[in-house]
Amino acid sequence: MERRVFEHNSGQTKSTKPGIPWELVYTKEFQTNIEANRAELDIKKKKSRKYIEQLISGQSG
Repeated sequence: MERRVFEHNSGQTKSTKPGIPWELVYTKEFQTNIEANRAELDIKKKKSRKYIEQLISGQSG
């Protein structure tokens, strides 16, 4: 995770370069990379600031 945040903040990731600086505010562990990738895609599909804020704060939504 630390490496990925560093990559984002150093401009190595083209898609996140405009948002520098990035701060890690939410993590969750999964048993497999497949589960983690599916969860990430699900969050990205929502495209809802309210949903993401609820996720970060630990509220169901």
